[in-house]
Amino acid sequence: MKKPALLRAAITALFPDYARDPDKLALWVETGQVRAGCNGQRGFALEYQLTLVAEDFTHAPEALFFAVVDWLRSQQPDVTQPNAPGFAFEVDVLDERTFDVKMVLPLREIVTAAAAGDGAWHLEVQDEAPLFPDAEPLRSGAGPITSLWTRANGAAPVQVAPVPGAAAP
Repeated sequence: MKKPALLRAAITALFPDYARDPDKLALWVETGQVRAGCNGQRGFALEYQLTLVAEDFTHAPEALFFAVVDWLRSQQPDVTQPNAPGFAFEVDVLDERTFDVKMVLPLREIVTAAAAGDGAWHLEVQDEAPLFPDAEPLRSGAGPITSLWTRANGAAPVQVAPVPGAAAP
């Protein structure tokens, strides 16, 4: 599991008080599942709820939510998609400037397994694959895309749009 440590590093980079007093930023997993398929691959997925508690937070809770959502955009981007259910949180207002903030984040990590010889296995937690980056162009250069092509299983490319021979609108 590497995402809890990555999240801690992201938060302490923005809020150095938690680097100086790491006991006030607790992260743990209470509920998780290991998912594996019955196929030739020996890897598996870890799906879990990461609980984060930031004690004595002296900024607006929205600042911590911003840091976590920004981290999720690269580390668990499906949670930040428009129809995603989001994540649960609680805020305990200690006084007008101090809060205890709890969040429960749904996370997933993919672990690959490769034979290393002599019956040993090399296990590696994979980096999160990015979702299709909507903000980036499909291709460099000016002008609209004028056609789409696909290729399956080594077959010859096939034009899928516009339909070959169809009249232009």
